[in-house]
Amino acid sequence: MADEKCSGDDVQAIAKKSPGAFKKFGSRLLRKKFVDENVMETNLRRCLTTVDMTMLAIGHMVGSGVYVLTPTVAKDLAGPAIVLAYLLSGVASFLAALCYAELGVRYPRSGSAYSYTYLALGEFWAFIVGWNVALEHVIGSAATARACSAYIDSLAGGIIKNATENLMGGTFDVPFMSDRLDFLAFGIMMFFTICLSFGVKITSHINNLFSVTNLIVIAIVIGVGSYFSDTSNWTNPEAGGFMPYGFSGVLAASASCFYAYVGFDSIAASGEETKNPQKSIPRATMISMGVATATYVAVATVLTLMIDYRKINNDSGLPDAFEFHGAHWAKMVVIVGALCGMATAIIGALFALTRIIYVMADDGLLFPFCSTVNSKTKIPLGAMYTFASFAAIMSLILDVNTLVELMSIGTLFAYLVVSASVIILRYQPDSEIRRDCLELFPWMAKAITLIIAVKSPGRLVTFSLACFTVFTFITCAFATGCFSSVVDGEWWAVAILAVLLTCVASSFVLILMHKQSNAPLKYKVPLAPLFPALSVAVNILLIVSLKAATWIRLAVWVSVGLSIYLFYGIRHSKLETPSSQLVSVK
Repeated sequence: MADEKCSGDDVQAIAKKSPGAFKKFGSRLLRKKFVDENVMETNLRRCLTTVDMTMLAIGHMVGSGVYVLTPTVAKDLAGPAIVLAYLLSGVASFLAALCYAELGVRYPRSGSAYSYTYLALGEFWAFIVGWNVALEHVIGSAATARACSAYIDSLAGGIIKNATENLMGGTFDVPFMSDRLDFLAFGIMMFFTICLSFGVKITSHINNLFSVTNLIVIAIVIGVGSYFSDTSNWTNPEAGGFMPYGFSGVLAASASCFYAYVGFDSIAASGEETKNPQKSIPRATMISMGVATATYVAVATVLTLMIDYRKINNDSGLPDAFEFHGAHWAKMVVIVGALCGMATAIIGALFALTRIIYVMADDGLLFPFCSTVNSKTKIPLGAMYTFASFAAIMSLILDVNTLVELMSIGTLFAYLVVSASVIILRYQPDSEIRRDCLELFPWMAKAITLIIAVKSPGRLVTFSLACFTVFTFITCAFATGCFSSVVDGEWWAVAILAVLLTCVASSFVLILMHKQSNAPLKYKVPLAPLFPALSVAVNILLIVSLKAATWIRLAVWVSVGLSIYLFYGIRHSKLETPSSQLVSVK
C-alpha cells in the first residue's frame, strides 16, 4: 500500500538524500488511487436521471459554444471555415467522450478526468489533470459571464457600458485586461453561485428549464438565419473565401472550439450523484454530443452566411447579425435564448468545477475546507465559493478574447490523458503477449523477446503507450512546423516524417500484441485500442496548433498548482495512510 509518512522536508532536501529515499519520493508521485470496494457509496446525493445528466451536458456545451466561442473564433481564427473546425473538434471530442463513458462506468464517482487519471497513471499526473480541468471551468464560467453581460448590455442599448466608463473615468489600456471593469459579469457569477448552493436537484430543475428554452431559440435562429443567408459571404475573394486563414487557421480554430464540447465532462463529474451511472453515463454522453455537434455546425453556418465574418461582433455576434438584417424581433429572441444558454453554461461549469475540487480535497491534495459537504444540501460549499469567487474576479477584470484563448489547452490535455488511461486499464499488469500476433509479425519476435526481458507485459503496454504519445507529439510538431517542406517533397523532410511515422506505428503495434483484460463492463469503447489511440493523436495535433502565449499562461497556472501539490498535497494525500483498508479498482 502506501509508503510511510512523508517527513515534510522540501523537494530539494529529499533529492539530496540517498538514492533509495529519492526513489521512494518518486514512487509517491506515481502511486495510484485506491478506493472502497463499493464505489456506489458516497457522501453526496444520488438523485440525477439520464434526462437530467443529458440536459446538464447540453446546457453546458450549447450555451458557451454558440454564444461565446462561435463569434470570436469565426472572426479571428477561421472565418466561414469554422464549420470545418467544429466538425474536426467534434470528432476528436466524440472519441474522447467514448473514453470518458467507459471510465465513468468503471468508476462512477465525482472528479471526472482527475479520478480516472489517478486510477491509471498515478497521483502526480492526476493532480496536473485535475488542476488544469479546474482552470478550464473557472475560465469557462468567467468568459460566459462576460458574454452574458455583453448581451444584457446590448438589450439595454449600451447603457451599462456607458455608465461603467463614466464611473471609472474612461477606459483602460492594459494587455490582456478588459478596457473596463465588468461589474455586471461579477454579479452574474455571484448570483449563480448562490443558486447552486440550494442543492443538486434544484440546480437540475433550473438547468432543464433554461436548456429547453435555449434549444427552442436555437431552432428559431437556424430557421430565420437560413432565410437571411447569402452564399457570397463564403465565396467573396476580397474576404479570403471560405478558408481565409488557411488550414492552419482551421486547426487553431479547432483547438479553440474544443472547449465548446467540454460540457460532456459534467456527465462524468456527476457520476457520484447519478441514480444508475452504468446506464445513464454512456447514454447521456452520446445524446448530448450528437445534439451539441449538430447545433454548433448549424449555427456557425447560418452566422457566417448571414454576415461577412469580418463584421462579426465578438461580444454579441448573433443578435447583431440579425439587427444587421433589420430583424429586430429576432434579435430580442436571440438575446433571450442567449441568456438562457449562457445561464446553463455557467451552471454546468460551476457544477463540474465544484465536484473536481471537492474530490481533490477529499483525497488530501487540496485544503480540507474544500472537501466539506453541507449536511442539508449535500453540496461542497467551500470548494464552490472559493473557486467561483476566483472566476468572478476574472470576469470582472479580463476580456473575453483573453479568456477564450486560455480555455482549450487544459481540456485537450485532459482528454489526451483520459484516452491513454483507457488503454492502460484495458491491459492490466497480468496481460500477456498474443501468440497469434507473434506469428503474424515474426520479424518483430526477437525484438519483442528482448524488450520483455526488461519490461513485464503490463509495463510494456504503458511503455509502448508512452512511446506512441511522444513520437506522435514529435511527428505533429514536425509536420506543422515543416509543412511546406513536406508538401514540396523535399527529401530530408519526407525522410524524417517517414521515420517518425514508423516509430508511431511500431509503438501502436506493440500495444496490439497484448491481450486485453476480460473484466466485465456494461459499456466499453469500441475498437479499442484504436479509438483511444486516435483520440490521443487528434488531441496532440490540436495541442501543437495552439499559440505560444497560451502555453506560457498555462505554465504559470501549472506552476501555482505544483507548488501546492509539492509542499502540501503530497504530504496530506490519503495514500500516505497505510492503515486504510482499500482495494484497487480494476
